[in-house]
Amino acid sequence: MTERVYVIERSEMEQLKKVLAYDPFTDPNIIPPASEKMTAEEAKAREAKIEEAKKKLPEGALKVIFDRQEYSVKDGTSVGLKGDFYLYINASDDFLAGAEGRFSREFKTVKRAETPDEAKVIEAIRAEKDRAAEGFGSIFG
Repeated sequence: MTERVYVIERSEMEQLKKVLAYDPFTDPNIIPPASEKMTAEEAKAREAKIEEAKKKLPEGALKVIFDRQEYSVKDGTSVGLKGDFYLYINASDDFLAGAEGRFSREFKTVKRAETPDEAKVIEAIRAEKDRAAEGFGSIFG
């Protein structure tokens, strides 16, 4: 797994939040619920609806599902950086390549953070994880 950090301007945060939270496999508009009593004809119509809905998704949306990855969004001021937002992702190189392609198609301001800023955000994320693990450990000690 690879850790990466991307910078995004405040103006695109709402759009990014939607992209991060969206999973097409849980969207009933993409995959309508199946019924145990579904006839073969109904099942075929359901499959056709799924295929048609997939065509309307942005390119790579079925392969780049952020909701299934480890990610975190930090306000730059919370980690001692300028006012932009920082998106931390811990994922495979293949996923990150697809994510970067999607960023370039769907966003104007998303770019990879510079090395010192990336290191600062990763350090903050790791410290947060350590504190959470210590707190969890003290509960069940």
